[in-house]
Amino acid sequence: MIVHPLTDADLASRTDLETRADIDRLVVTFYRYAAMDELLGPVFEAAHVDWPGHIETLTDFWAWQLLGERGYGGNPLRAHEPVHARTPFTDAHFERWLDLFTSTIDEQFAGPTAEMAKGRAAKMAHAMRRLQAGQHGEAAEPIEPMLPITAAGGQQRSAR
Repeated sequence: MIVHPLTDADLASRTDLETRADIDRLVVTFYRYAAMDELLGPVFEAAHVDWPGHIETLTDFWAWQLLGERGYGGNPLRAHEPVHARTPFTDAHFERWLDLFTSTIDEQFAGPTAEMAKGRAAKMAHAMRRLQAGQHGEAAEPIEPMLPITAAGGQQRSAR
């Protein structure tokens, strides 16, 4: 689900997620789409989201996940529990969130870190879906940042 049709020039101008500014652009663009989405928008409205604070927190989170930048100190899975209690998340919410996030990346970025972002988002959506459904235990995987594949073709590695 590409949000806007892409021209050849759009496709050619995409770069990888390389800087905090790139991540901020991704986060702002994605949440603009999500807030206006007919399925996700009401969840954000019911949560009375402080958008400037939320954008800053999420930029910190994704900068940690994708660039290994320290600064995010929260627990993204637990942070959503109060919202889920007010407006229960359904499979459709998780699917739309992931589809919209992936489409936003594809619309603006291309490269190994962009691909890693889509993988990390899928893992996050899966973990959050399990937690909100009350499923814990062996299948739950910790969310930890993975640094992108190096230009020399090195393996992804944990930022710990």
